[in-house]
Amino acid sequence: MWEKYKGVLNAKEMIYKLITVIVVISLALLVFEVMTNDKDGRQQIVDEDGGTEASLSMILSDIKGVGDVDVMITYGDKDAVTGVIVTAKGAGSPVVKRELTNAVSAIFNIPVSNVMVFEKENGGTSNE
Repeated sequence: MWEKYKGVLNAKEMIYKLITVIVVISLALLVFEVMTNDKDGRQQIVDEDGGTEASLSMILSDIKGVGDVDVMITYGDKDAVTGVIVTAKGAGSPVVKRELTNAVSAIFNIPVSNVMVFEKENGGTSNE
């Protein structure tokens, strides 16, 4: 009599094992996705044609006292921003320099130590 049900029990065990494997794989994929995002859940997108730098320059130049701005962004693993250099006409002012540093740090979620701000030579005017 038990022989008849033995096949049914083995089939149920196989189904339970299959469901368990599917659940474990799903959880592993979910954990992998969460771990590859930045701490705040955003994924940074690299714009290869420099659009990010141009947009950032425009925004920063709108800050009071900043003036003309140039920006260079460096990227690390997984295209995450690792550092930014800013040159600005008004960066000779400590207040403007701090505002630029904090703005860039906030935009890219990087420490202020990874943001370098410099005053443009001759206040941004070129001798050429």
